[in-house]
Amino acid sequence: MIKINGKEQLNRNLQKLQGKHKTDVNVIVGYTQSYAVYVHEAVGMVLKGQPRTGKKSSGKYWDPQGRAQAKFLEEPFRKISKDLVGIVGIAIKGGATFLQGMLLAGLRLQRESQLLVPVDTGLLKASAFTRKEK
Repeated sequence: MIKINGKEQLNRNLQKLQGKHKTDVNVIVGYTQSYAVYVHEAVGMVLKGQPRTGKKSSGKYWDPQGRAQAKFLEEPFRKISKDLVGIVGIAIKGGATFLQGMLLAGLRLQRESQLLVPVDTGLLKASAFTRKEK
């Protein structure tokens, strides 16, 4: 499991909203590929931006769009955590349920993360998900 700094404050803010709406739901944002944690933690990113070689290879290692990075889920979480609480609050004020608001916030985090995920074949980026915790 990856530890994300700042998560505690976000949890406290969301728990306040949960208490007001008498609900107990959680949403998970993640990636299903087995190597997702490895890539997320690969802060060295050896060969980043260098051209691929070989008959079947094209593009650049790790970063074909020029914005990939390690910590691709953690970094956007830190940057937009206050926005995530706001998204839930706005959704509820607009008539959505707490779960719907949480899913909207999760999808925003997923989108921001996918902009930073390193791309080789596209399988990791495509494996992103946002769902209600079981």
